[in-house]
Amino acid sequence: MEKSEVVEVGFKLENSFDYYHNMLISRGFNNVYNCETRDIYWSNKNFDDMSENEIKRNCVRFRWSKGFGGSLYENDAFTKSGFQNYLIFDNLAENSFMCPIEDLDEFEEKFKKYYWKRVFDTKKNDYQYSKEGMKSRIQLQEIENIGLVLYYDNPDYYSLEFNKQRNKLIDELNSYGFNFKYSDLGIDKLRTLYFKKECYSKNQNG
Repeated sequence: MEKSEVVEVGFKLENSFDYYHNMLISRGFNNVYNCETRDIYWSNKNFDDMSENEIKRNCVRFRWSKGFGGSLYENDAFTKSGFQNYLIFDNLAENSFMCPIEDLDEFEEKFKKYYWKRVFDTKKNDYQYSKEGMKSRIQLQEIENIGLVLYYDNPDYYSLEFNKQRNKLIDELNSYGFNFKYSDLGIDKLRTLYFKKECYSKNQNG
């Protein structure tokens, strides 16, 4: 049986962060984790005809992340950083590995040597919400130069075909107080930054 495409919705939100935070808390959700994240991407590809997921797969990403609380981590804020998808740059290296941000300059020089360039440098605050029985988390992300975006997927729906999976996600989110329509498109972060205009699609994982 052919594997179904995993759908993740990423809806740009109109109201304030506090509005959605309070709405979720009032419906029994816990704010389980928060973090500040910086993602830097390098590539040697042209992205003109790529989807959001294709752009991600054609980049090496460095992620620096600092936790700042949530009900599961109230006294356990942490900082970590490292490379992901590095194998597409160096097929002898590990695909992902931890790296202090202080060592980033040497990797930057290595990328330049092989004519790879820094294509994105993004910052966001990520607030994650869940409640008993959920296998995934609702993420509210304040993304620099984009705005407030809700991200959600659910592994219970992965076996469904594309439109049914997407509709299930929307139905579930609406049961928590949101008001999305099946026709609403999600915002593609990297395509928006690349083209310098808001770009939308049906799947932020697609």
